[in-house]
Amino acid sequence: MTQRADACDFRATRRKLPPDAFLLGPEGPDPPAEDLMDEQVWSSIMSLPDDVSLGTSDGHRSHLEAMHELWSSWIESVGDEQDSMYYVMADVSDEYQACLFNALCGFYRVAASCLRSALELTAVGTYFELVLGRAEVLEWKEGRLEVRFGTACDCLIRHAGTEALEGYLKSKTGLSVFRQRSAHTRAGWARDLFERLSRFAHSRPNHSAGTMWEGSNGPIYVPESFGKVYRLYLETVALDYALVKLARPTLPAPRAVEQLFPASQVGASEVGALTYQFLWGLSVGSRQE
Repeated sequence: MTQRADACDFRATRRKLPPDAFLLGPEGPDPPAEDLMDEQVWSSIMSLPDDVSLGTSDGHRSHLEAMHELWSSWIESVGDEQDSMYYVMADVSDEYQACLFNALCGFYRVAASCLRSALELTAVGTYFELVLGRAEVLEWKEGRLEVRFGTACDCLIRHAGTEALEGYLKSKTGLSVFRQRSAHTRAGWARDLFERLSRFAHSRPNHSAGTMWEGSNGPIYVPESFGKVYRLYLETVALDYALVKLARPTLPAPRAVEQLFPASQVGASEVGALTYQFLWGLSVGSRQE
């Protein structure tokens, strides 16, 4: 176990936040600790994630700051208008936060699973905004209506609000955002990414926790696995912003767009670069997929 003897390291201590640090929550001081857990149990739960978080934050400052900046930018993009996107974007921000935290602590498979939820929520919100309406999204939020990711994509690819983008991508390179995979065509960006993220959610071969930990039975710091989650995080946020733009045509370019396509670390996919060029007129670095 790594020993941290530097008393000046701000990561060396823990503290509770005061009640006024929370936007929502009970008022007044915290209740006294009446059922404090055993120290050995605490150590058993926290020692490995703590060690991984220290190792990760030792060597990935720029990556962690980029992920945090994108999460913060997304929260700002939620806005005050209570359209269909409003009801999903707050939940999506929670998934981004959970992904960031789990990646920091070495729970790489769980982190990638959070991105799957974020993508599904954003696609479903776009479907409600363009195809159905606010009443239906409220039914969905209350658990009285179910909409699957594939259903949302099937309807969105046929909608007038996405027709221009799909036509543009097809004319350029034959790509798509929402297209289903077939014997002769590759899946669209959304379906392809959702499929890749689903492998983590379902612990498919080469995507299980043990694989991401290189055979270990607990969270350990694996730079390659963190890097994989980081790249998936950038791609998911990039696609989610494009979906929100389709639902909210006046949405400005993401404040942290430079974090989405850092040319020196992770280039934009071809479909991502073309999508951002069409939606916002942005020219971002591109690499062939």
